[in-house]
Amino acid sequence: MVKEMCYKLNRSSMLYKRLMSKHLDRLNITYSQLMVLRVASQEPGITAKEILMQMDTDKATLSGVLARLERDNYIYRVKNEKDKRIQNIFVSEGSEKLCTEVSIIEKACISDLIKGITDEEAENFIAILDRFIENQVLKIEENF
Repeated sequence: MVKEMCYKLNRSSMLYKRLMSKHLDRLNITYSQLMVLRVASQEPGITAKEILMQMDTDKATLSGVLARLERDNYIYRVKNEKDKRIQNIFVSEGSEKLCTEVSIIEKACISDLIKGITDEEAENFIAILDRFIENQVLKIEENF
């Protein structure tokens, strides 16, 4: 049963990314670019290394995503004053409009996804997922 849960969670995640990507295509942005923008807007001045840790992606992929976001003026980088090898990443004013448009799209997608699901069912599902994730994190951090 757990294997089936993992499979279905993964499938749902992939389908959600595909659905969002279909909408994001019209805005000329990828799902990965959106995720980086979200992280950078929540944590102004974040470093690429910190984004790597949060997004669990590889360095080459992130490098390309950051380059495209910078090229399209959605982010800008500033050399860290303490360590010139490090660049802090900030979202530009132009990305605010994009994020607003994406939020509208995302709300519509989520509305479609939760059709027929009560608030109580959604809360229970989230609680179960939280426990599921917590158990995995504990096991990963465990020395065995």
